[in-house]
Amino acid sequence: MTEEKQKVTDADLEKVEAALLRAALRAREVARQTGTPLVVYKNGRIVKELVEQKSK
Repeated sequence: MTEEKQKVTDADLEKVEAALLRAALRAREVARQTGTPLVVYKNGRIVKELVEQKSK
């Protein structure tokens, strides 16, 4: 199935995707720093994931 992006005419809505991606990256970083699981929706289920520590 091919998804087509629709052209958005609202200036605020144009930036929503980028904002959501930034928020997701920040949530992963905070979860990694604090050692807490990240709660995500995968395959129709809500699951807790541990974010791996970055190697030095």
